[in-house]
Amino acid sequence: MTRHGPWRVMMKNKAHDLNGYSFTFEEKILIDTNIWIYLFPPPGNPRNNFATTYSWAFLSMIRKGAIPVLDPSILSEYINRYCRIEWEVNFRSTYPKFKSFRKSPDFSTVVNAASTFAANILAKSTLQPLEPGKLNLAQAIQDFRSGQLDFNDSILVNICKQLNMKLLTNDSDFLTGGIDILTANPKLLRLCS
Repeated sequence: MTRHGPWRVMMKNKAHDLNGYSFTFEEKILIDTNIWIYLFPPPGNPRNNFATTYSWAFLSMIRKGAIPVLDPSILSEYINRYCRIEWEVNFRSTYPKFKSFRKSPDFSTVVNAASTFAANILAKSTLQPLEPGKLNLAQAIQDFRSGQLDFNDSILVNICKQLNMKLLTNDSDFLTGGIDILTANPKLLRLCS
């Protein structure tokens, strides 16, 4: 990696086509929030073609003995996204502001479902957060400022590098960082080949 002024030029990620990928025993795979949304979708989330692909991949991962890894920030993002999807689809006309919805009786049903799914996610994965002292937050801020990566995405890249993991994602923003990506997203496969 080279530096130009305050920004560094990041290496391109290497994307592997999930449809032809063979998981290996004890291979650690960090699973991004968007994949958990496909696997445990909110009722208001329309069924997506990717959901079937990622469900089969997850089943294959488990059968081969690969280890689905979860970072607490991903679980937090999952719960928040689940509740927001339900609000946007089913409750926005009743509660124009999300904060009002969160204080309403309708929220308890949504948050209970999200919490049940979150417990399932915890049960099906290994929680392996990076020790706070090892997380390069200054670099994440720099990557975010440069426009190369979203702040949370930069954190996930950092975690994958330090813990030698691949990232399972459908997010086409994961173009740089120098990590291995597993995906069924054709755009990501095309841009990171």
